[in-house]
Amino acid sequence: MRHVGVAALALVAAGSLAAAGARADEAREIRKVLPLDGNGTLSVETYKGSITVTTGGAAEASVEARIVPDGDDHASLERARDTDVRIEGGGHDVSVRTVQPKSSSRGWFGFGGEGSLPFVHYTIRMPATASLKIEDYKSETKLTGLRADLRLRTYKGTVQVWAQDGAVDLETYKGEVSIAFAALAKPVTLETYKGDVRLRVPSSAGFELDADLGRRGDFETQLEMATRSAGKHGRVHGTVNGGGPKVSFETDKGSLRLERE
Repeated sequence: MRHVGVAALALVAAGSLAAAGARADEAREIRKVLPLDGNGTLSVETYKGSITVTTGGAAEASVEARIVPDGDDHASLERARDTDVRIEGGGHDVSVRTVQPKSSSRGWFGFGGEGSLPFVHYTIRMPATASLKIEDYKSETKLTGLRADLRLRTYKGTVQVWAQDGAVDLETYKGEVSIAFAALAKPVTLETYKGDVRLRVPSSAGFELDADLGRRGDFETQLEMATRSAGKHGRVHGTVNGGGPKVSFETDKGSLRLERE
């Protein structure tokens, strides 16, 4: 029986390796560079996978996309083959979209049809002063060094932002978000349902906080705040370092934590 068990484990391991090999063989890469003005906008629309964005001084958007099947069954491999990435525009606007075939019966959020939608992993470099818009379902998003406005919509995604120096407009459902600011000089609007949001701000940053926690939201802060109204569950309205741009937070069953950078 021991030999049978060892043989069975070997077969399972071999099958896993074969599946991983099949997915690797089916992976496709797409690369494109388009001009993008320093005051332009880059838009990304995708379903699941990852989005890694770095910034620089060149007036261009450099985009690499890797499409990887989520499964080795025939239907999932077909979905990966039929998935495309569109990188279009130039000048003031560049758009990047994950595109499913028109014949697919599966909706944008992945319900219906057969097989699993593939992972699409984006690696993007863009001007630090251009705005960024992201609409995502459940990707892992990482962004560094944006000195312009950020608008992000994600469902069950994770977000990590470093050295942000611009306005933020965020909506997430069951997401985990961490944003570290190089400077806090523009409005920040945050909305989440069952999500956790953490903001790290410079110790000298001044801003006004308006947080609506609903009945089940949580709030924590490491910052000294002149509070006009407060409650563990309810509304928190106060100022930090004499006030400044407005930081608005709204949640149901989510949390907000303020930390010193």
